[in-house]
Amino acid sequence: MRTKKPGGHSALIALALAGALGSLFFSCAGGPKAPGPGPKKPETPEQKQVRELEGAVALMEKGDAAAAAAKVAELSAAAPDDAELRLLKAATLLSAGKLPEARAEVEALLAAAPQDPKGLAMAAELARFAGDEKARKSYLDRGLAAAPKDPVVLAAWGELSLDKKEWTKAEDFFRRAQGADGNNPDAALGLGKALYKQAKYADSEKAYDAAVALEPRSPYAYADRSRARSQLGKYKEAMEDLDKAVSLAPDYAWLYLDRGRMLLDSGRRTEAEADFTKSISLDPEYFLPYVFRAGMYEESGRDDLALADYERIIALQPDYWYALESAGAVSFRLGKWDNAAARLKAAFGYAADRYEYAILASISLIRAGKTAEGRALAGKVAPGMDREKYGLQWLMLRLLQDQNDQSSELEIKIQAEKRLDLKAAMLFYLGEYWLGRGRPELAGKYFVLSGDMRREGSLEYRLLVAEQKRLGLTGING
Repeated sequence: MRTKKPGGHSALIALALAGALGSLFFSCAGGPKAPGPGPKKPETPEQKQVRELEGAVALMEKGDAAAAAAKVAELSAAAPDDAELRLLKAATLLSAGKLPEARAEVEALLAAAPQDPKGLAMAAELARFAGDEKARKSYLDRGLAAAPKDPVVLAAWGELSLDKKEWTKAEDFFRRAQGADGNNPDAALGLGKALYKQAKYADSEKAYDAAVALEPRSPYAYADRSRARSQLGKYKEAMEDLDKAVSLAPDYAWLYLDRGRMLLDSGRRTEAEADFTKSISLDPEYFLPYVFRAGMYEESGRDDLALADYERIIALQPDYWYALESAGAVSFRLGKWDNAAARLKAAFGYAADRYEYAILASISLIRAGKTAEGRALAGKVAPGMDREKYGLQWLMLRLLQDQNDQSSELEIKIQAEKRLDLKAAMLFYLGEYWLGRGRPELAGKYFVLSGDMRREGSLEYRLLVAEQKRLGLTGING
């Protein structure tokens, strides 16, 4: 999951603040109106302010952060000395993606009230979104010095400690925040996270129970509690929490990812695939749902769909080189030799001791009819290898380079090899070599020998099944 959860984390912050301020204004306006007949009384300025503020909150709930920000800006302009309105304005600006403007608003507030703990906590949160950790800590240092028992400041310190992976320190800050304000949902939620990270799952669940009770409309509280419950073996309750979270925030992509993973672990594959697809539709720029869906496609033999997802992962997250291996393997099975060569060669660039990638890339080029390129790749890799450690792989690359059909030394060493995964892989490579040399009957012999070893967890076995089918062999499944 992302550090900043997809689906509008900033919007949630703004919404929570809007709710708190809405309650404040409502109480200032005199509470609910008494029912009864009679002429409608003129709206007081305070009541108008509450109504307009509630309208801004409604816009945020609908996802129209820009309109909410504009509405709150009007309210703030009409009451420039209202610090809480200015904080709400900053929060809505953040939700609307206007981070510099939000920071400027809070800085202006702090210029007038440099020790305002809420202002300092908001400034620290905005610095976090800007990636300015130095400023974030500076604001929180100021906040702690100005208001050492303020629950908002203490909870913000807890969040900083979580980000720094200082779990016990985070626990301490959140417990202090709870002690200062037992109704602070951020403290309860943060405490649950800190305890979870320390593998105190039962205590974590209790903290999340408190967070849910304090903020029953928060999808975060339910989603986080589901993880603690899962660790405790309470799978039914954990799934119920995720279902509740999704119902509360149906546009949050990360919730479908979380639920999809739990469904997959539970063997509910069709539902899991649907959740991964929904997550992708809501946030197509996040790579992780593609990873899970591509794996499901590949396992069920839908290689064309799997390849499309792997290619998308590569575009979104170029350093996630496991997708390069998978894209190469799927392309190999599909007979898309150029793409297989490109992806496997790229994977080898990330994992220089995975010589199977270089071997398969060379084979793919040869299968694509680019024998000279395949030979050149093998000839480039082989000289830099440790022959004592990777003797079989070195001999295979030399055979691919030389194309002289002199495989006797390699075959003798394969027969003597004790590591079954490596032995099966080398037999597969030999089969591929002979296919490239136009000897399918000899290739089939090696494929059957490799398949009979049933090294099902290996990369080569994933490729072997397709080659067996192409040659009409039954050594694996028949």
